[in-house]
Amino acid sequence: MQDDNSQSNSLAIRRIEVDKVRLTKYPSRSTEKVNPKRQNAALRLRDKKFVWVNLNGKKSGQEDHSPLKFYTQEDEGVPLKVRDSVRRAEIALRRQGRFITKEAFEHDIKIRLSSMFSVEGVPRSEGKLEAWHPPAMIDTGTHQLFNSLKEKGVEGFKELWEVYGERAKSRQWPLIALQILSTTPALMPDFLIATDSAPYPPFSMVSDCMLYLHYFHKEVDPRARRAALLQCMDPERWPVILLPQRGVRLYAMSAGQQNAYRAMDIMRSRDSQISAYTLLAFMNVCTQAGDVTRALECLRAIAAIEDRQGLSMNSEAILRHCCKLLELDEVVEEDGLRNFKILPQVLKLGVTPCLEMMNVVLSNAFDTGDPHLGLDMLDYMKGQGMEFSSYTYVILLSDAVKRMDRERVDTLLQEINLRPELKDNQYVASKVFHSHYIFGAKHAYRSDNPGRHFTDLMDVYCRYFDPTPLRELGIIPQRFNTVDIPRDTQPSRVILMIMMAAYLRCNPRNTATIRLYKRFCELVAQRHPVITPLVELAQVYNEFIISFRPFGADLKECVSIVEDMVQSEPFELGDRIITPAKPNAYTWNTLMSVFVSHRDVDGVASVREIMRQSGVPLNAVTWNVIINGTVRNQDIPATVAAMREMDEHGFSPDNFTVKALRLARDPERLQAAIEALDQETEKLMEEEMKLLERQNEELLDQGLKRLAIAMKKH
Repeated sequence: MQDDNSQSNSLAIRRIEVDKVRLTKYPSRSTEKVNPKRQNAALRLRDKKFVWVNLNGKKSGQEDHSPLKFYTQEDEGVPLKVRDSVRRAEIALRRQGRFITKEAFEHDIKIRLSSMFSVEGVPRSEGKLEAWHPPAMIDTGTHQLFNSLKEKGVEGFKELWEVYGERAKSRQWPLIALQILSTTPALMPDFLIATDSAPYPPFSMVSDCMLYLHYFHKEVDPRARRAALLQCMDPERWPVILLPQRGVRLYAMSAGQQNAYRAMDIMRSRDSQISAYTLLAFMNVCTQAGDVTRALECLRAIAAIEDRQGLSMNSEAILRHCCKLLELDEVVEEDGLRNFKILPQVLKLGVTPCLEMMNVVLSNAFDTGDPHLGLDMLDYMKGQGMEFSSYTYVILLSDAVKRMDRERVDTLLQEINLRPELKDNQYVASKVFHSHYIFGAKHAYRSDNPGRHFTDLMDVYCRYFDPTPLRELGIIPQRFNTVDIPRDTQPSRVILMIMMAAYLRCNPRNTATIRLYKRFCELVAQRHPVITPLVELAQVYNEFIISFRPFGADLKECVSIVEDMVQSEPFELGDRIITPAKPNAYTWNTLMSVFVSHRDVDGVASVREIMRQSGVPLNAVTWNVIINGTVRNQDIPATVAAMREMDEHGFSPDNFTVKALRLARDPERLQAAIEALDQETEKLMEEEMKLLERQNEELLDQGLKRLAIAMKKH
């Protein structure tokens, strides 16, 4: 498996066939013990002294501009494995032409010396004649170790593995790894953990095994893979000079935010080798964590790398990561000027804004609530000659609908109709459909002809989606049942929910609501593939509940809908689990508003008690509904009490509160009650302030007394 780093080592994964017949003909050669002389020489490693020198042999105090710093032995007696490790590290540094600290070099040498291949180096695939080839057959030792892991688990394998010497381990490890990968990949995490002891398998070989599982065997237990990754690929044991970048990226993606941050800090402190693609992986981790500062550090590091391996600052990968980062952008005000926080820093690094980036910036601008800022960004995009994409129009439609700008929506719809590729785009279609609902069917109860709004919405629906689900629900007007509409695109859950909500709002009759709900439940019971997933949306049930607001509706049916939500259980639909929605805060507020519309005081109190028992907090909407109900009943004391509770819970009156108070028939009395409430509140605050003042005076007196006593003693 080749790494994008030309100097990193990798293990070529190839299938090894076990020949059981030939196993008996060849005795094992893998039971050799550790050579005592070599072991003692390795133990004396710490006592050897090395001097920091340059290529010309000058001591570290003399000035030299050579790009290479390396170790040389001060005296004789340095073990062969040490000399060879230093030599290979020097060669690698010379090729890279970079500096590292003495501490980092020492760490790299220690990693090499603790490896199975400290002398001959890691097996690699560099050139046709230099490729490492495993033996033609697996001997009895390999077979014995493999069976031990398979039958006795990690502990049984460890006992047998510890018997082998260093050379035997270095010979057997690749063979067992290849055998496991080709026959039983599920054993690989256990194998890596069991062999995670000195002499360690090189990081490149471990990372190749983990990458193989990541790409080709995701079915292997994720928890076992993660445990092996965290233990066997610990950044503390990463090489410094030649660090396989794919393994680092796998660790960054899989180890979690804190572990990835730790790896970044370790690599920075050691000047570890790192590529632009690896920095992108760390940037992605930081962006997902919302850490803008670290993400920008990674981007700056990429810009500072001379050899980015073909990754320019305007490449697709860089721009894609910048788009994700810009989603976290916000507008800040400095010296009286408003500007984005992240965008200017990205542009300073040489990134040229593209359409995708500007779409994110445009969305951020409208999210600030300042439409002028968004329009300025739009003018910039036009000035740069950018042709608006489907995402651009989705952003523009969303903003216009949010601001209830009907004229702007009509203008955008005209532009969309002039571009056929946008008319058939599903995302644009959904937003166009939603805009028609907002400006028509949603407020159909205010219209003299509410049915017309539903018919208009049906016209838009049938341009893009298959009407069959609506026929099965029984909500298609008669004239649409006789029209053959050649559309086979199934509507999304949200589109179907909007159509059902539009039907209920345009047909404000109790009988129509009950009939549609029963039909909906029948299709769910039949596990209809398109209708059934709607049960996961609480808003579907909320729309049924809202339709019971008109006076005279049967509130028993309304309550039964909420009971169905409470009692529903998960079930299977094909190969997925459907989890029906439970009542949320909006559901309870909607149910309470139905009782308010019917002036059912006991019903409002019951819903409030259920919310308390269920641990559902009362929000500003809840208090406005309660106040609306007390004012409708002209219950001034209850209104004042509700406003007091609202204030105690940390909510202030808003426009909806004021609108509800206007329903009072005796506003003077209500005003007097509110003023009395304010006076009572001020009185309580004065009493609290007086109590605090008394406490402060008492504390001051006590302090003065202690001071006087102390002065007398001295």
